Amino acid sequence: MSVAAAGMAASAVSAYIQCLELPLPPIVFAFNPEGYTSSVAANWKTSAQPATNGSQPQYQGLSPQTMDVKILLDAFAIPPLPPTLIIDELNLFLAPSPLSTAMGMASAPTVMFGWGPNIIMEQAIVTKLSISYQRFLLGMPVRAEATVSLQAVPPPAPLPPTNPTSGGLATRRTRTVVEGDTLASIAYEEYRDPNKWRALAEANDIDDPMRVKAGTVLIVPDRREAENLA
Repeated sequence: MSVAAAGMAASAVSAYIQCLELPLPPIVFAFNPEGYTSSVAANWKTSAQPATNGSQPQYQGLSPQTMDVKILLDAFAIPPLPPTLIIDELNLFLAPSPLSTAMGMASAPTVMFGWGPNIIMEQAIVTKLSISYQRFLLGMPVRAEATVSLQAVPPPAPLPPTNPTSGGLATRRTRTVVEGDTLASIAYEEYRDPNKWRALAEANDIDDPMRVKAGTVLIVPDRREAENLA
């Protein structure tokens, strides 16, 4: 292992990719990436104008943000996981989710890319997965580098303002954390917005959103209260 890789492994917080629709644990990077590449493109339209200098470009808006993230997979990392295990999970993100297929929509599962408490891309789909196999043991890959291409999905529109109520607190529900849940995935299920994990953390006095044990009973504020808490 290089000195740079060892330094990244010792980082206090880890980068991760969390699927927000499938009951899968987050893919936590054993070695934090050295960086990531983000792109946003402006769309301009021009019309052909013979015998003139041409028309002024007309602004057509921005294309969705795209991002390429590299994940170093090593069977001897801590915890030791075969690269093929993570690659199989990443491949699930390229196919329509079973629920969307059953509903006749055939949409890609939404994922989130974060680094510790910092959510870098709140909602995205995986558009491409490239794997570079680098080391083998008895013919089986033990080290690989996965390049994950993400495309941002616009977040839901904010709730419109409402008239003041009598001032009473909204009724709060509870839900029990199951294996594979994170605050971000629960926030997506409850509010269709993974960034509302902060509201769940605030309502439940949680300091570390990545370490919520299965079996924990969470207070779930309604959407209006979550908007204020987040």
